[in-house]
Amino acid sequence: MLKRLIIALILIVFSGQFVHANAWQVVGVQPKNQIINKDTLKEILTLQDTFLRQKRLITFTKNCVQGADSSQLVALQDTFDSYFLKYNLPNREIFSLFVKGVSYNKLRDYKSAETYVTRALQIAQKNSRNYLSFLMLSHLGFILTDKGDYIGAIYNYRLATIEVKKLKDNFKDNRREASLNINISDLFYKSGFYSQSLNYLDRAWKLLLNDSTSKRLLSSVIFYNKSENFFRMNKLDSLKEYYKRLNGSENENYKLFTYRKRVGYYITLLQHNYDLAITQIKDLQKSKDYVVSSLENQHLADAYYMSGQLDSAKHIIEKLLIADTENNHPEIKYHLYETLAWIAGKKGDYKTSSYNFMLALKQSQENNIRLTQVGNISSQIKIDETESLYQQKAEVYKRERLWLLFIVLIAALSIIAIGLFYRNVKQKRHYERLLFEAKKEELAFINSHEIRKHLTNILGMIDILKNSENRVEEYDQIESFLYQSASLLDESIKNISEKLNED
Repeated sequence: MLKRLIIALILIVFSGQFVHANAWQVVGVQPKNQIINKDTLKEILTLQDTFLRQKRLITFTKNCVQGADSSQLVALQDTFDSYFLKYNLPNREIFSLFVKGVSYNKLRDYKSAETYVTRALQIAQKNSRNYLSFLMLSHLGFILTDKGDYIGAIYNYRLATIEVKKLKDNFKDNRREASLNINISDLFYKSGFYSQSLNYLDRAWKLLLNDSTSKRLLSSVIFYNKSENFFRMNKLDSLKEYYKRLNGSENENYKLFTYRKRVGYYITLLQHNYDLAITQIKDLQKSKDYVVSSLENQHLADAYYMSGQLDSAKHIIEKLLIADTENNHPEIKYHLYETLAWIAGKKGDYKTSSYNFMLALKQSQENNIRLTQVGNISSQIKIDETESLYQQKAEVYKRERLWLLFIVLIAALSIIAIGLFYRNVKQKRHYERLLFEAKKEELAFINSHEIRKHLTNILGMIDILKNSENRVEEYDQIESFLYQSASLLDESIKNISEKLNED
């Protein structure tokens, strides 16, 4: 019976998953064993919308790799390559390298996985494929997280965030940027930088404020990750607050049951009710609905130790150290070795206690190196963010300066136009005045010379007739002259009329 119990415990430890929530796994479907659905693959490869095709193809290939057995991965890669070639997929080399990288990651060959995805990233960046660059950087972050290279993971997530901001017009929401912030917060949490972790979770939440759909999908991840931080920081009131929010009806996640139950026994542990916590953890390890992790055994060992059940605590810790699971980074190992040292000390085995303290010190030193590196990358991120903010402000200033120059130019041109218009009006009036004076002089000349001349002739001839003794004879002689003078007078008057009607 004991042998079976030990075997079952080992299987539980080895089957532990990465517990602290990964935002990109939240929005996807939990992978199932499956072969390639070639009809679906054909449909994706023949999509005309480039952005949609790339998005669906990345998700499809990743799910196929995750659902395949290790023995099927080579055949899977060959099938994808043949279909990429058959349908002349643009950027097929990037997708082919991505499939290989994800496959090696599944096999825990992180070095090869990193190599292939990095090559895919280099090609995407060379060809200015921002969306594919964003996807490759994100998956490099996943691979380096699994590898334990938190520095590299944070750096790649940060670069992915920069690529996402370039793609604002392609996305309807901020879900991707929020997810990257959640992933960065997770790495700060694992490194013991709880304040920075909470800061990035706050950033993620702020990005989702006006997006009810994304908020519903990611709220449980943010609430759970905050709960993890508050548990490590021993802040019971804050932990209770987020436990209530985690139990709200608005949350959606396939691991929601696990999140709620885990935070529930976290509260029990901080309340120092260790016997109840032991019962809760054991019940959850037997539950079919609960996603068991090595975290359960870590907390179970702590509960056993705090309740005085030293042998049970020692047994679980030794199993955890042998398993060396993904969660056993230096900070966790430091805690485990330190607990073993205290157990040995309480039993009077000071030699073993000293040895375990030495191992704990070694893990502490490794953890300090990690903290220094993470602190450096954190500082670099702040520098990058400050530089990015400066560039944004500089762009705004540049645009405002251009607008100001444009406005000044328009104003100057307007003033010049008004000045020219005023000058033209003034010149026109001057010319009109000169023309008026010229016409006036011309009319005066016509009036004084031609009209008066013809009128004088007519008056003279009429005077002759008046003083003539033989008017009939005289009239016959001057009639033609009188008619001629009258006609000339009429033409002069018409000439004056035409002059007056001219513009």
